[in-house]
Amino acid sequence: MTTKNIKYQKDNHLDKIIITRNFKNPPPIAMKIALNLSQIDLIRLIRISKGNIWASSEIKNGRIKMPITQIDHPTAVSISLLIDYEIMDVQFFEINSPVRGYASKLVEAVLKNLPKSWSATVVMDWSGGFWEKMIQKHKRIEIL
Repeated sequence: MTTKNIKYQKDNHLDKIIITRNFKNPPPIAMKIALNLSQIDLIRLIRISKGNIWASSEIKNGRIKMPITQIDHPTAVSISLLIDYEIMDVQFFEINSPVRGYASKLVEAVLKNLPKSWSATVVMDWSGGFWEKMIQKHKRIEIL
């Protein structure tokens, strides 16, 4: 599924999604995750590359538009994912939400259309209890 294959609808928010030049045809799973993230009202930009998806409410200044995904950023609602298409794994690398409730919205957007054959992992948990709450809601998340 590419952006060309998706019929434009107001609620798709395709204008929020950037696909890097070296990754012209992302797999359907990447597009599904990006489209789900684009539905979150605060998210302004989603960037897809071969092994990553970044989404944020804020954008770094510079020639290349890049979502700000820094942990503990005072204002950016954001997520950074590492995706391994061969082993079918989505890794929650960074997640930040100074606005209550948006971190769980980000997680739900990632998991919403994730096929059952895919795993969702958290390698380092510095959240102070957030991921334990997410595991209660979403049994497929695994903390390594």
